[in-house]
Amino acid sequence: MVVWRKFALTALGIACPEVILEMAAGQWVRARQCVRDFNSEDFEQSQTHMQEHRHVKATGKRSIKEVWTMEMAFFADMGGFRLRTRNCEPFPIDARQLLYLVRKGYVQQPVFKPRMIEDKNKVDVLLRAIILCQISWFLVTVIGRWAQHLVVTTAELTTVSFIFCSIVTEIFWWHKPADVVMAEIIEIDVEISEILTSAGQDLNAWRMTPLDFASREEWWWSKTWWNFLNILRKMHCSFGSEGRPIDRIADSCQRVLPRREQYLLLAITTGCFAIFFIAWNDDFPTETERMFWRGCCITMMSLLCIGLVISEVVQAYNLFQKRIQQASPGLPTSQSDTLTYGNWPNSKLKGIRKFIRRLDKSFDSIRNNSPDNDPQLYVPLRVILPLYVIATTYWCCRTYILIEDAIGLRSLPTSAYASVSWEKFWPHLG
Repeated sequence: MVVWRKFALTALGIACPEVILEMAAGQWVRARQCVRDFNSEDFEQSQTHMQEHRHVKATGKRSIKEVWTMEMAFFADMGGFRLRTRNCEPFPIDARQLLYLVRKGYVQQPVFKPRMIEDKNKVDVLLRAIILCQISWFLVTVIGRWAQHLVVTTAELTTVSFIFCSIVTEIFWWHKPADVVMAEIIEIDVEISEILTSAGQDLNAWRMTPLDFASREEWWWSKTWWNFLNILRKMHCSFGSEGRPIDRIADSCQRVLPRREQYLLLAITTGCFAIFFIAWNDDFPTETERMFWRGCCITMMSLLCIGLVISEVVQAYNLFQKRIQQASPGLPTSQSDTLTYGNWPNSKLKGIRKFIRRLDKSFDSIRNNSPDNDPQLYVPLRVILPLYVIATTYWCCRTYILIEDAIGLRSLPTSAYASVSWEKFWPHLG
């Protein structure tokens, strides 16, 4: 399963690196907020733990860095802790769920030791620094080729686009432990039903873990993403756990992104797409291939603009609905876009009414294709259908770019085989 998950994420990174970037940004935002939440709490610390940290303040509070760090938040959000209750098998909990348990007095705040995460982390800072140095050298080489008017192939441009996206992704994930398999077990002598009852939750109204209510937060993109993943699941290509409760927190979770981070990702994605325009006037083996390349560049940039418009409209509409609900709490909100037939005469249009009813029922599997028909994963047709078209068109453009990177190697100018003459930049080295 570990190999399959890595392969699936790698394939997703090749087909759509911007989605991996969005995952990383969302996880970083979530971890940063968890750090703030934990650091704002005034937890009582034992005398023994106070002695381990000599610069503890006299009030008993620890400093911000010692209370909770980004590494700790990432570790928790990855499922680094598993909760074992009196009548339930251990299941993973994230940082928000852990914070809820601490606030309610079910557990004490975990005491992190430096080796707790280091022993489970398979990738250290040195390895990440080496990788960044390698890709930085590749970028320097490409810039050197361009400066000396040497041919930069489409494959190299595509690699630069991947690198540009990957560097930002790595920055977001810099403090995230990698390949954490063994989790810390937290045991409490309380039944899970007691926790749910005290929180006013239905004993069976949860999807992934019984503590969903403490941290689950779906937004329009996460709902759409789950819709895509459920399609892959039906094709036997699963990214996450199929059990209930889940046995691990999937890396593919899409966290809520604030507007500022959304615009930041938009700018980064625009830069990634703009790199392909550099080959606008390059020498392609055929004129047809050049025209297809140009078409893909324009199409991908247009899809980005269309996606931005859809995002703004959907978020504005959701905000409007929320304000209406706050102004009139008793007014039900409708998210349905079911097909209606108004006041058509029953005697003349029974056949049409029956057809529309069946058609609308068939659309239910598109609006919400989750296995358990989770109401939180409902996506209106007016949102999901345009995104299907955008995703399919984007995938076709990406596929052509990758194919052209390969077939374009069959006919390259002579300068494509030349190396950069670094002595031209620093004559004294020659």
